[in-house]
Order: sequence, then C-alpha cells, then structure tokens
Amino acid sequence: MTGETLGADDYGGSKISRVIRKCNDFRAKPAAVLIVSTVAVFADTVVYGLIVPFLPAILQERLGMSSSSNGLLFGCFGLGVLIGAPVSAYISDRWKLRKWPMIIGLLGLGATSALFALSNAYWELIVARFAQGLSSGITWAIGLGMIADVYQGEDMGWAMGIAFSGFTLGYLGGPVLGGAIYTAGGVHAIAIFVGAIAGLDLVFRLMLVEPKDVNSASPSRVGSSADLELCQSEKLLQSDSASAHLGDQLTKQQVLLQTMKSSPALISSPAALGKSESLHEIMESGTMSTHEHTEIHVASRTSNSSKRPSGTVSTSALPDNISVVSSARQSKDSAEAPEQKRTTMLDLLKEWPILACCIATISITGALGSFEPTLPIHMKDKYNSSIMVISVVFIAIVIPNVIIAPIAGKYTSDNRVLAKVAPYGRFAFMIGGSILQAGVIACLGATTNIAGLVINLVFIGLIGGVAAVPILSTMGEHVTRMGGDAYAKVYALFNIAYSIGVIIIPTVLPPIMNAVGFAATMGVISAVLVFGAIILAIHPTIMLRKHGRAAYIGENALPFL
Repeated sequence: MTGETLGADDYGGSKISRVIRKCNDFRAKPAAVLIVSTVAVFADTVVYGLIVPFLPAILQERLGMSSSSNGLLFGCFGLGVLIGAPVSAYISDRWKLRKWPMIIGLLGLGATSALFALSNAYWELIVARFAQGLSSGITWAIGLGMIADVYQGEDMGWAMGIAFSGFTLGYLGGPVLGGAIYTAGGVHAIAIFVGAIAGLDLVFRLMLVEPKDVNSASPSRVGSSADLELCQSEKLLQSDSASAHLGDQLTKQQVLLQTMKSSPALISSPAALGKSESLHEIMESGTMSTHEHTEIHVASRTSNSSKRPSGTVSTSALPDNISVVSSARQSKDSAEAPEQKRTTMLDLLKEWPILACCIATISITGALGSFEPTLPIHMKDKYNSSIMVISVVFIAIVIPNVIIAPIAGKYTSDNRVLAKVAPYGRFAFMIGGSILQAGVIACLGATTNIAGLVINLVFIGLIGGVAAVPILSTMGEHVTRMGGDAYAKVYALFNIAYSIGVIIIPTVLPPIMNAVGFAATMGVISAVLVFGAIILAIHPTIMLRKHGRAAYIGENALPFL
C-alpha cells in the first residue's frame, strides 16, 4: 500500500488495536480523501466568512472608514487566491504532492486569519486578507484535485456535491458563527475560534494518505463494464489461439483492426502496447486502407477524450474540430517521445468546456458571494438589524444549499439525465439555474420586510446549488478525458475564476449600492447572471443546430459534457 499505512498484523489483538487498525485502513480509502478535502474546504471558507457580520462595525466605528472599504478587503482576498492557486497547483501536479502543500496552506490560513482578527490598522487588514487568500488558494486547488484523483465518472459529481456543501456551510455559515462569537466575546474570541478550527483541520490533514497511494483510483471504475470489455480485448490480443481461430476468415491486419474498433480504450492498454510493434508494421506496410487508418485513430482519440456508452464512433459522426491524421506517423512519434507533454493551464483554457466553466464560476459563485458585502449593510441601514440577526438571516441560504448540493451533484452527473438534455448536458443546469437565480435576486431587491428577504434567500440557496455544483464535476470530467494529469491545475482555474468574481463583484457593489440603492444593485447582479447564461448557451446551441439532436442519441452519439 504505502509506507505510511501499517498492515493488520502490525497491531495486537486488543479492542483498541483493532479500532486503530480500522482507522488506519480507512485512511487509504477514497472516502477518507473526500472527508479530509471537505473538512479543509469548510475550514477555509468558514474562516473566510467569520468576519462578515462585524467587518462594517470594525471599519466604520473602530477605524473610521467608509463602507466602500469593505469591498476592497474582499478584493484583496481574491487577489491572494489569484496568485496562490496556480503556483500551488503547478507544484502539486508536477510532483504529485497533495498532503504537505495542504498542511502548509492550513498553517498559513490559521496564522493570517488570527492576524486579521487582531489588526488595528486598515493596512494591516489588507495585508492579512491578502495572505489569507494565498493560503486559501492552496487549499482549494489541491483539495478539489484530491477528490478528482480518486473519484471518476458519475461518482465525481456526487463527491463534488459533498465538497460544495462544505464550501457553502463554511462560506455562508461563517457569518452566522462570526456574528454569534463576536457578540459573545469580541474579536479575541474570533481569534481563539480560528485557532481551534485550524488545529482540528490540521489533525485531519496529517492523517491523510497521498491520493496516489489510495486503494483503487475510483470506486466507480471497479468492476465496470468498460474494464470487463478491456480485459476481454486484452486477452484476445494476447492469445495466439484466438488469432489462429480467426485466421481462416480474417487476416491479422483485420483482427487487430476489428479489436481496436470494438474496444477503443485498448489502444492505450498494456496489452496493446505490447503488440504495438506488430500494429505499426501493419500500418506502415501500406496494406491498410486510409479508411482503416482513420478508424483506428478515431478510436484512439475517442478513448482518450470522451467517456461514452458502448459502441464506436464513425468518422462521419465526428465534430469538425477533430482532425484526422496519419495514425502510423502519430504512433511512431509517440514511441520516440521520451516523455508525454504535461497539460498546462493554458492548454486547459483552450478547451471550451473549461473556459465556459470559468465564466460560469465568475457569474454564479460571484452572485452568491455578492451578499456578503451588501446584505449586512442593507439590513443594518434599512431594518437596523443587529449583528446576530444578520448572522441568522444567512442561514436561509446555507441550509437549502447544503442539502441540495450532493443531490444536484449526483443527478447532474447521471448519464441518463444528461442524455435527455444533450448536447447541453451539465451546462443545461448551469444555464437554467443562472436564469432562475437572476429572477429571484431581482425579486430580493424589491422586498420590504425581513420575512420576504428570508424567503427569497431560501430559493437563492436552492437554485444556486443546482447551478454551481455541475461546474466542479464538468471540469474534473473533462480533465479525465484529457488524460487526468491536471486536476489541481483545473481547480486552480476554478479558484482563479472564483477570485475574479470576488475581486470584481464585492469591490464594485458597495459603491454602486451607495449610489443607486439595494434594489438596483440586485438588478446589476441579475444582469450578470443572465449574461453568463447567454455565453454558456452559445456553443451547445451551435452544435445542436449543426448536427441536430439525433446526432447525440444512440451508440454512435457525439460526445458531450
């Protein structure tokens, strides 16, 4: 297993030793990675949100600053994430390290958060918030990357939904805890609470086993029909008797071609690699037709770029952006290459699904984050609400979002559900959720009492979860199709997009609210969501008009997310 994990025989036979053994064995399971990552995301975001309720009081009463200074502090946090996420993601993916960067990020988060709570000058708040963003970028990029390391396919959506629940519970539940703790014990109580959260999270992270050493790459892959088909096909290639049995009807060339077309994933399997020399000889001999070259190359591209139901992809069903090149030349070049080219963040951004998810992150999560710098000020000015009341109101977003996130993650990654909305797939939920959320936020601006405010926030929490969770699973699934070597990088992009939303939206909203009022500010947020939905719908709509819905149904269906 791993050098850190002890076997069953290393313990005695006492009850305590058996408990220790079970705990140690659990460390090497995917569920342990999910728990550690979710706790890490929760700890990071709860610390982030703790100061929301009392920040206006600190700025205006203690430091004599205007309310617009509130947004600048949120922007500094986003800038720190913008720098910390890509650097940590590169290091983590390059050397396959997850555990120790996570620990370093936690230590930095605890120290900077305590510094923020104890600061007595505005510049100190800015420095502390920026450093807190650096540490947060490490936790987010690597934490989500760890989940994608051990969960694939439909299970990834469910797992990301769990992690998103941790995010929501901390991000929007932080203000609730912050208000209660600040009311009870002031800023120093906040610092003590941050230290306690950091200590608990540190224990979880220290117990973590590197995901590369976890049993099974993914529970969803074990015993799958794809694995069974691959195993059977490998046996066919490895068996001389199978070739002899088919020799009366098919040439050796046709046997290989038929096997490759029936099992595209076999092209990159160990058995196929063992037979690559024979395949190259046949392909370079000139006896194989151009059509056969094409079908083998298409099968290879399909196995590496998409996860589809059983069946093969014919060249006529391919999108126009897939180029057909000489398979023999490509195979020969790959054999001569000393090392496979690593996927960079620029490579990821060139992929439309990744770029679209970044856009969705800015609009959807930015809209959810817009309430932190605006809602406390609005409630204090209009309803004269106390810090405790402001904190409790945030629960209206938290609880529905936490409940809906795992459910949304499960069903927005279900192939049967996605097939019904092809070729939009997961993007259908992002688009529909954005439009619905825009309408509810517009209604929020028109509320005249706290009861109406709470009702609208409940719907915002529900719809926001349905719209946001598919972003995480879409990004992870697309990286899996690309080869699976850039999970930390793709979630660093998610973090960067999120930080852009945090930099822009909270920074500009308080001045806008001072100028035009709360209702008009909510209208601006709604407009951002609608604009994001339009952008997300452009590419799938073009594909639908170009190929028709029938092209995305059946065994020869075009791939989509």
